[in-house]
Amino acid sequence: MPNADNAQVLIVVLMVAISSTVWWMWWRRWRRFGEIWHHEPTATPTWNPGVVFLALAIIAMFLLFGLLPQSGETKPMTVEHVRGGCLERAVLAAMLLSLLTGFGARSAREFGITWANWRQQVSVGLETAHACFLPVLYVLFATSPLRQPGEKNGLLVLLDQDRSFATLAWVVFAAVVLAPLVEELLFRVILLGWLKTKTTATHAIGISSLAFAFIHGPLDGAALLPLALLLGSLYDRQQRFLSVVVAHGFFNLWNIALTLAAR
Repeated sequence: MPNADNAQVLIVVLMVAISSTVWWMWWRRWRRFGEIWHHEPTATPTWNPGVVFLALAIIAMFLLFGLLPQSGETKPMTVEHVRGGCLERAVLAAMLLSLLTGFGARSAREFGITWANWRQQVSVGLETAHACFLPVLYVLFATSPLRQPGEKNGLLVLLDQDRSFATLAWVVFAAVVLAPLVEELLFRVILLGWLKTKTTATHAIGISSLAFAFIHGPLDGAALLPLALLLGSLYDRQQRFLSVVVAHGFFNLWNIALTLAAR
């Protein structure tokens, strides 16, 4: 256990150091240019009522499961559950993309889904992922007295129990690829984008960030709120889907690394 504790401490120290560096870079950028991210004005897309209704229904369902207390014992997650969840998320992502683009009638570029300047999108996404660490860790420590011992995301619990390559591959695919793809489509591209046509950008970022955070439960939601706010602000400024997916996925990857360090 001492080795595991030391490995986790080293990862946390590294995360804090990198996050502090990014915030320092952002502060200097703000002092020099008056902004952290370059603002890229984009035309307001035309919204298909069907995709908005579907997204709102899915988000409402996620919130219901995330915020309501679960009665009875929950079954432990298995690799089969992860595989099934991956298939469901892949189908949902395809459905949302099809409705969003009117089954090919409109370009996905209207919603920031493009490979243009992909290196810059990846770079901004990595910066944002690392910036999240400091505020998220702070909230985690602040809420730690309220947490039950061993309370953890189901995928990370599975990884604690089974360290095989197959399990790790499915967990990484689910948490680093599919979850960011679906959740960024739902909360940033659709919910935030649609809300901006109904209210101010600030209110749209706040509402979509709260919805994203609290589908993960009250305590985890509080810790994930800084991540949600940064992702929302980034998408509002640049409207680049790849950037927020990279930020979200890389953030999840660090959580997997912390779990793997606890051997």
